[in-house]
Amino acid sequence: MYLPTKARTALRFALLAGAAVLGACSSEVTSPKATPLHGNEATSMFVPSAAAKALIGVVDGTYTVVIDPTIDQQFNLGPNYLSLPANSICNLTTSGYGAAYWDASCTPESTKLMLTVIIKNAASDNPSLDFFPAMRFNPAKSVQLFIYAPKVNPADGKKWLMKYCPDGGTCINEALTDPSLGSNIDYANNVLFRRVKHFSGYTVAE
Repeated sequence: MYLPTKARTALRFALLAGAAVLGACSSEVTSPKATPLHGNEATSMFVPSAAAKALIGVVDGTYTVVIDPTIDQQFNLGPNYLSLPANSICNLTTSGYGAAYWDASCTPESTKLMLTVIIKNAASDNPSLDFFPAMRFNPAKSVQLFIYAPKVNPADGKKWLMKYCPDGGTCINEALTDPSLGSNIDYANNVLFRRVKHFSGYTVAE
């Protein structure tokens, strides 16, 4: 998706600001033990600003980010946020990909790469982020994904989760088989967040 010059400039600024201002933040998150069937109420280290939520008129869209996998990096993706510790990306050529590999050790990727992120339904009940290329993360590291979900609230009684959505498949709650991937919810700031062990697509669902 082509973004207008103003929108691309705003996105570039948001990414640089996210890396500079939030770079000092730890990738650790304050949260209770995950409960597989629904998200746990917890405090998020990331709170999107009003400008990030609006992104000067651009929220849904296609974003590209150049990543140096050898250093700690944090990125604003519209009103969403991604924390990537140094050496957390497994080598894209040799590491393998799929459920059988999520907890396997790997050789870290050492060259810069371009990550493409497609954000959909950002203002709805079910925002989603799709990542390309597919990759998995070193299980010794903790990669954290934060999705801004403006309509999530504790009063609706729904069991909000951040689910993994394989290409062309049904979205699943990975915490059912791996409690370390449980969803956390910061209701005060409308943010769902959790650890992710690989990239394809993630969505907020109830």
